[in-house]
Amino acid sequence: MIEIDHVSKSFGRIKVLDGVCLRIAAGERVAFVGANGSGKTTLLRALLGLLRVEGGVRVAGIEVSRDPRQALARLAYVPQLSPPLDAPVGEVVRAYAALRAVPLSDMLACAERLGLPLAELLGSRFRDLSGGMRQKLLAVMALCTHADVLVCDEPTANLDARARRAFFEEIAVRWADKVILLCSHRAEEVTGFVERVVELRDGRVVSDERRRRPVQPTRSLFQ
Repeated sequence: MIEIDHVSKSFGRIKVLDGVCLRIAAGERVAFVGANGSGKTTLLRALLGLLRVEGGVRVAGIEVSRDPRQALARLAYVPQLSPPLDAPVGEVVRAYAALRAVPLSDMLACAERLGLPLAELLGSRFRDLSGGMRQKLLAVMALCTHADVLVCDEPTANLDARARRAFFEEIAVRWADKVILLCSHRAEEVTGFVERVVELRDGRVVSDERRRRPVQPTRSLFQ
């Protein structure tokens, strides 16, 4: 499903990715771990076509740099940072629903499960929401997308324990047979959910460990 071939990226004299090669099959759950500056977020941004890189990145055989529209239509993304949108929440949600062919009712139901009163927030500006609310809304929009790959960069950073548990329960059900890529500073949280852990250090893959996938994330992870 995803092929990353000798991907490198430098910012000035700093090499952030150094010849990364990975193959991720359909249905795999993968966690990217590593210290700050190890290259995790840069690798995800390369996959999403947000950065020009050396090497190749393909999704379902489609080169992201050559045909981003086709490749990225197969992805859903929960970013680490929320965009500072001035638009009302209702406008953002309806535009996304139309773009991704997602029923608004699905997003309202998913938001309720994550503890977000979305129906009450439709008239509010997106940027006026709290950090936790913005994070929940971005998660809701991605979770309701009918894509093949879910990419999450610190998806639960601003969420409380209940919302984090609901998020993982949601992807365990909705994305049971899809590719899930997780990057989080809560290593114990994401590694307890996946079947494969890729560790990066100084822009290189230093470990690629496979394990048995847990049926459901344990409640102890979210205390």
